[in-house]
Amino acid sequence: MAVLVVGGGGRGAGKTAVACALMAAMPELRWVAVKVSPHSHGLQDGVWEEQDRESEKDTGRYLRAGARRAFLVRGGDDAGEVVEKVRVLAADCDSGLVESNRVMASAVAKPGEPVVSIAVLAGGEEEWKASLFETAGRIDALVLAGGPPRTSFDVLEASPVFALEAGKWVNTELIDLIRNRLLPRIAES
Repeated sequence: MAVLVVGGGGRGAGKTAVACALMAAMPELRWVAVKVSPHSHGLQDGVWEEQDRESEKDTGRYLRAGARRAFLVRGGDDAGEVVEKVRVLAADCDSGLVESNRVMASAVAKPGEPVVSIAVLAGGEEEWKASLFETAGRIDALVLAGGPPRTSFDVLEASPVFALEAGKWVNTELIDLIRNRLLPRIAES
C-alpha cells in the first residue's frame, strides 16, 4: 500500500482540504482515508467507519473526494496499531491517506512501501502545533495554504515548499510530487 501522511500547523490550516484535493486529483489510486484524533469520540475499539457520503465531517469529505473507505480512529502512542486495523478492513485499497499531526509515516507504512509525508501550514508559527516541530525532520514537502506564513519556517526549510494561492488546495507541482513518489512503487508490487 502507498501511504500519504498529511499533518499541519493547526486547526483550520487546510489539512483536510489539501488531503481531499490530492485524493480527487489522483483517482487512479484506490484510497482509504483515515483521520487520527487524540480524542475518544466514543469510539469502541478505537475505529469508526463513515458510511454517509453527505456527512459534513472530515470522513464524509474524504468519501466525496474519492476515498473508497473512510475511518476515524482514536490514536495516541498506539496510532500505528489502530491504523493497522484499518488496513485489514480496507484490503481492497492500494493507497492510504492518514491525516494526523502525531502519526509518523514510519508508524503506518510497512518496510518497502512508498510513503510521502506533507505538512500543511497557514497563519503564523505561534499557531502551529508543537507536534509539527517534533516531526519536522521527516516531512517530504511543506504546503503553505494561502501563501507564505507571517513568520519564518526555518525548522522546515529542508522540504520542498509549495505556496498555494488563497482558496487553492493543490497545484500541479504538488500533485506531480505525490504521484511520482507513490505510483511507480505501486506498479512494482
